[in-house]
Amino acid sequence: MFFLAVTGYGQDIHFSQFYAAPLNLNPSQTGMMNGNLRAILNYRNQWNSFAPFTTYNGSLDVNIGHNFLDHDLIGIGVNFYNDVAGDAEFSTTHASLSVSYIKTMGNKFARNYLSVGFSGGMVQRSVDYNQMTFGSQFNGYEYDPGLFSGEYIGFENLSYFDLAGGITWMLVPKDQLNFYMGLAFHHLNSPDQSFTGLTSDNLYMKTTGNMGAQIPVGAARNAFLVPAVMAMIQGPHYQLNGGMSVRYIINDLDYKSTAVQLGVFQRVGLNEQTDYRSDATIVAARFDYLNLSVGMSYDVNVSTLQDASNAMGGPEVSLTFTSDLPHRDRKVDCPKF
Repeated sequence: MFFLAVTGYGQDIHFSQFYAAPLNLNPSQTGMMNGNLRAILNYRNQWNSFAPFTTYNGSLDVNIGHNFLDHDLIGIGVNFYNDVAGDAEFSTTHASLSVSYIKTMGNKFARNYLSVGFSGGMVQRSVDYNQMTFGSQFNGYEYDPGLFSGEYIGFENLSYFDLAGGITWMLVPKDQLNFYMGLAFHHLNSPDQSFTGLTSDNLYMKTTGNMGAQIPVGAARNAFLVPAVMAMIQGPHYQLNGGMSVRYIINDLDYKSTAVQLGVFQRVGLNEQTDYRSDATIVAARFDYLNLSVGMSYDVNVSTLQDASNAMGGPEVSLTFTSDLPHRDRKVDCPKF
């Protein structure tokens, strides 16, 4: 019961490669891409050595309006994730639909894009009580699963509706140089996540802010600095994740465009004593070939939890495919998120 209470008041899922899960980060990023269709898969495994947290995320989004809007676009997307936490396999499954309106401002010399988006979906949470062990199942020598636990549990899952909204602004003063920032609000309806229904257990609203840029360096203009930062506030929980990547274009020809990216990020949280402490150092790499991008990262735990984790946080992988649909020109000059 203590485990469930802590989980209920804990933070939402998070990705070290937050920039590679745009619909999970901010619904206003729906359809905001260098193309017209985008499919993304994310996988994260954390603290597998002692308290496994496994997360899968997938999204698909498109932008429309090329034929009936002069300069603007409408983004439509679906997002799905499943998170399984701890030995009791506390599972959260989320499926949502998101819509955005991307307004084009400025001119070809200083392009601006302002996107507003909303999402809504269903969330289901469940616990596998067969994975739980109780002191009453100890027979004096060892754990015996055949012994009656003496616990009566009359609930196993719950479902609720969840709403989110956000806004993103992007400035492209010239080709290959861009800046962006976004603000999102999740759990706008503060859904009740109580398993029993006897008392309310409303989920804290989560506020997420992020910003980043792509900055060319050098005369050859094939190298870029890609800084990115994200901050999340959810009830008493605070988290900051920021760092810098270096992106290098190996080949810029359209039929075999290739690029690599390597960066280091730091995740910081607020502990019970209202003291900011580093949680993990994140080493991230990415490889782009044509319309396909593969991202890999690893969290190195640097908090006091490293005594249990042996400084091992967890690996994370992202796979992104972006494709132009037939007869549709690109309208949004996005950075390579």
